[in-house]
Amino acid sequence: MEVNTLYDAFFDFGDVLKPYTDDREVLEDLFAYLDLCFTLVTGAKGFVNEEFPKREETGYALGLSVSSSDLGELLLSGRRRTVSAGLTEEASEQLDNAYYHIESRRRRGIMQQGFVSRFDIVCEKFGLNEYERFAMLLALSVEYDRKYEAVYTYFHNNSADYYPTKWLAAKLYGYISGNGGGYAGTLDGSSPLCRFLCGGTRVRDDRGASAQRLTLSARAASYILGTNDIDSSLKEYCRVYPHFEPEKLVPVRESLFGFVNGVFLNKAFAEGTKLVLNLYGPTGTGRRYSAGRAVNGLGLNLLDTDLYKLIMSGTDDLPHSIDKLYTECKLLGAVPCFTLDAVLTESDGEGGTRRSPLADKVKRAADCIMNVFGFFFWVTPEKDETFAGSEIQFMCAEVPMLTANERKRFWDRYLPGAEETSAAANQYILTPAGIRTAAQTAGDIAEARGCGITGAIISESVRQQSVNPLGTYAARINAVFTWDDLVIGDDQKRKMKMICDQVRYRSVVNEDWGFRKKSPYGRGLCALFYGSPGTGKTMAVQVMANDLGLDVYRIDLSQLSSKYIGETQKNISALFNKAKNINAMLFFDEADSMFAKRSEVKDSNDRYANADTAFLLQKLEDYEGITILATNYANNIDDAFKRRIKFMINFAFPTPQVRLMLWKKILPAGARTDEQIDFEFFADNFELSGSNIKEILTNAAYLAAAEGSGICNRHIVEAVKLNFSKYGKILTDSDFGYLGI
Repeated sequence: MEVNTLYDAFFDFGDVLKPYTDDREVLEDLFAYLDLCFTLVTGAKGFVNEEFPKREETGYALGLSVSSSDLGELLLSGRRRTVSAGLTEEASEQLDNAYYHIESRRRRGIMQQGFVSRFDIVCEKFGLNEYERFAMLLALSVEYDRKYEAVYTYFHNNSADYYPTKWLAAKLYGYISGNGGGYAGTLDGSSPLCRFLCGGTRVRDDRGASAQRLTLSARAASYILGTNDIDSSLKEYCRVYPHFEPEKLVPVRESLFGFVNGVFLNKAFAEGTKLVLNLYGPTGTGRRYSAGRAVNGLGLNLLDTDLYKLIMSGTDDLPHSIDKLYTECKLLGAVPCFTLDAVLTESDGEGGTRRSPLADKVKRAADCIMNVFGFFFWVTPEKDETFAGSEIQFMCAEVPMLTANERKRFWDRYLPGAEETSAAANQYILTPAGIRTAAQTAGDIAEARGCGITGAIISESVRQQSVNPLGTYAARINAVFTWDDLVIGDDQKRKMKMICDQVRYRSVVNEDWGFRKKSPYGRGLCALFYGSPGTGKTMAVQVMANDLGLDVYRIDLSQLSSKYIGETQKNISALFNKAKNINAMLFFDEADSMFAKRSEVKDSNDRYANADTAFLLQKLEDYEGITILATNYANNIDDAFKRRIKFMINFAFPTPQVRLMLWKKILPAGARTDEQIDFEFFADNFELSGSNIKEILTNAAYLAAAEGSGICNRHIVEAVKLNFSKYGKILTDSDFGYLGI
């Protein structure tokens, strides 16, 4: 075969005016071009005068061995004769024809079809020069067709070297470009090809840098060959945030979105930009939603990385992992977002805070990220200080919890036409995703029962999502009591209903009437229930929670208090951080043990105890949920706490009239009685709380059941005696009048 006919052997001249329409056509021509290059360069492997080698010339033809004559040729070639530094004029013309063929079809594909091949997209996104394009084609070849393994074995003259190497890439390109060895060493770690696209390079310690294999990463190769799925090694801590369809967006926080969108459009693609936008706020408030809306507007994706999982993944080469994220962003057309919901501060034992050990690891990761990305989103629960003092420009925006009116828009979106959305928006502090799930569950429940959406069904759907988010700090109380079960004075009940109304109508007062702007902090609702034991404080909390459709969590005070300096504050902080954004009441029973008056400082113990109390005071004021304190000794509560308590309800000892109602209400309708119980006598003559009456009736029932009879007055007399004896008071038959005879 003559050299001047090689172009026709690999290309059809009739296709030169046809535009590329798919990647298959492009790859076929690129590898035809590579085959043409290999054919022309074969002359440098031991033959001249444009003739092909004979197969029986084993040393060169098969590339599997080196004979003594071959060795002499290698050692003396530079001394005996001068080898041409490039192709002959005829060979160069054939190569130029092939190059023009591909370039003509590529340009026509862009202009006529708007088609750009994935190979060209990768080269453009990573800024590869012509030499790097050629080297990437070599690296891709063994993934495209295994025949090239034999080709590289031949060129390396070694059966073990069946992958291209950096040395070979330099030699081949130098020869076809006429520049000799001028490209040797340019494929170092700073080359975008080796840094971002050849992550799978197999490094051999027994080889020099130029002899290292040039292997395209599986991610880059699969992209060029037609698959664009996220790198499997990144899926543990990385995901593409869902794309938002404009017509399905709920119009909330438009001013915040306007700011985020403006920063993104003005800074993300500016030349020389080094900027991080910190979006901070409670988890689930829409921090990434705001970032996603901005990038989606330009047809881009948001690549969200869980930074904590990345740091703790055990990787030994964090910079390489960040480089892989950069590659992923380029291939997916995505903007990077790093989410860190871990707390980077801890108590210093003096009432202040300090950076935690995790903060040092985050700082190291942030330095690596800044070295790679010019712009990225940084999502945290609080305004972050990681970039303080760094050269990168830092901007931040707070993403607060949804207001009740904003939550209503989401409820209306997912439950159109339902009448209970206003009440649900006021009662349940849910994220957009939580509202969507609750609404879907409510719809399923209503369909199964063959009825419409009701407040009770919505409450049930919200409860089905509930788990104990407070861990060991609290236990959930099953709130089963209703207003009918609660027997207390009218004034007490009226104040309790006022508390419930403040929950139901806070959107009207705070948002519609503007009171929210007058209360920049301390927007939570705190109430103190105080009175003698057994007067119904705990039951009242359950009634209110049941009425509002909320869970009740009794705080385990033993888990908060610690003898170690700083640990109590750390536990308090952890409790209130966990309590954010949950649909629950926090119930501090025996609250005087934690909210007690601060004492005069006489020693270090007093100082630290007062610091714990002050820290609890701050957290209570910052908390925006519902907190109920219960105590038997209201006078022991620190006055500073009382100032922040909106309601103080005294659960007084029941009057005879109230006690009569309690006796009748507590006895179950299904209880067996063998005679008429004189409830009036017991109510008038014995000062008992509701819990005492419940205990007495229960014990009387067991006494009757043991006798095989129904409950009689004598059983109640015996149970009353038993109850009073617990408190050291012995009753005689005479104390029971006619019933004691």
